[in-house]
Amino acid sequence: MSGRQFVLVLVALAVLAAAGWAVYDWKRASYEVADSRVGQKLLPGFRIDEVGEIAITAGSGTVTLVRSDRGWTVKERGGYPADVGAIRDLLLKLEEAKVVQAEGLTDAIRSRLQLDAPGGASKPDASGTVLELKARDGKPLARLVLGRQTTKQASVPGLPAASVPSGRYVLVAADPQRAIVIADPLAAVAAKPQQWLARDYLKVERIRALEVLDPDGKERWSVLRPDEAAGWKWSAPGKLDGGKAQDAASALYAVRIDDAAADASDATTGLDRPVTVRAQTFDGWSYELRIGKPAPEDRYYVRASVTGTVPDQRTPRPDEKAEDREKEDKAFAERQAALKAKPAREQALGVYPVLVPKATVEPLLRERSALIAVDKKDEKKDEKKGARKSAPKR
Repeated sequence: MSGRQFVLVLVALAVLAAAGWAVYDWKRASYEVADSRVGQKLLPGFRIDEVGEIAITAGSGTVTLVRSDRGWTVKERGGYPADVGAIRDLLLKLEEAKVVQAEGLTDAIRSRLQLDAPGGASKPDASGTVLELKARDGKPLARLVLGRQTTKQASVPGLPAASVPSGRYVLVAADPQRAIVIADPLAAVAAKPQQWLARDYLKVERIRALEVLDPDGKERWSVLRPDEAAGWKWSAPGKLDGGKAQDAASALYAVRIDDAAADASDATTGLDRPVTVRAQTFDGWSYELRIGKPAPEDRYYVRASVTGTVPDQRTPRPDEKAEDREKEDKAFAERQAALKAKPAREQALGVYPVLVPKATVEPLLRERSALIAVDKKDEKKDEKKGARKSAPKR
């Protein structure tokens, strides 16, 4: 080897050594910076009461939750009321979230951890869910990309071990060079408007009378009871099946929705010619539930309205005993407080057509004949006739 070649070799080795040291120093600095975040808040200085809008975007779509004087609403459902509990739960988790792991980020790692923002040139399997928080005046508060969930092994005696979600990779826009892991999978965060709706629709209690009308306004059937302890009665021919009447009344006790159809017309939903259910309560409230056409996924379009006033005082029963008066007065006071919260909420919900499960309205859609009690003797006779018809001839 000539002297010139020897010098060139030494120069090449020096360059490689310098490059290797630079890479090592970059990695060391990156890990030191990453480690400095462990144990800190994911969003330092974040305050729940400042949030006025939450936008969630994924490959499946977008949902925008807006806070106004009417409370939280879902923009993609025409301003239908949102599930305040679910929103508060999400914001509390973000406020309390701490960094449990942090590492430097490259383009390859970003895609592998599904921390690419959806849309554009991003591949569906490499993109995550974008979560943007804004103040009421539109000022950005935070922007996150929620990536792949982390898992851990969980074992139950007698069953094979299984992986369960334990956390999630997060990319904070204000710190784009690090992938952060938090100890919450945030599994409920989805870009599906129907998931964020207020599901509780109606809660009709203490029903005194119930009436169902056909689309032409003709009475299909009606039942009533003189007091809460009494059974249901009707004036139609045939003996009423009290159990089926109670099924119909119970269907109104806790009506929950699957989705809202804010932009659908009455002609589309069948609410221009509905089956109408009217309920009168012992508290003096009147409810009307209009049931339209069947909808996909075993659902029906419905819309409700409610009218009533909160009574100032209780009217004692004629036969009420003195020892029962205190108990009845206490129950009335509690019921009065609950009633005061109902009008504004239920009247607001009634503005929108909604979708409810078929099973909810089925007891209300029965024909009068279906509510007639079957005589057990006649039932046995029918069973015997059926048995004789099905018996093989000899």
